Amino acid sequence: MEFKVQKLTTNQLKDRLNRDRPYMLVDVREREAFMKGHIPGASYMFDGEVLPMVKKMDKGTDIIVYGPENCSINTICSDAVEKFMSLGSKYVYTYEDGLKGWADSGNRVDRSDHNN
Repeated sequence: MEFKVQKLTTNQLKDRLNRDRPYMLVDVREREAFMKGHIPGASYMFDGEVLPMVKKMDKGTDIIVYGPENCSINTICSDAVEKFMSLGSKYVYTYEDGLKGWADSGNRVDRSDHNN
């Protein structure tokens, strides 16, 4: 069975994050960019814990991938989506407006003050 990746708008992402349903929000930008600002609750894609966590998660958990902007045409977003789907994730989404769209809509952006 093949699953289709769905694209989310800013309002759809906000709605999804407020639902009482498990999800993982994954930032695929460079580490330095992630540290300077990311959507609250996001994980950094290249953190060594992300893929092992996904492998252990219920395959019905929503995985939402985003980059700086235009995630639907960004190669690193596509690579991340393919990786999550290859791990058996059934519900993979891209937030196409990325961090720029999130911030431009007046939403909170978190910063990491420490280096992991």
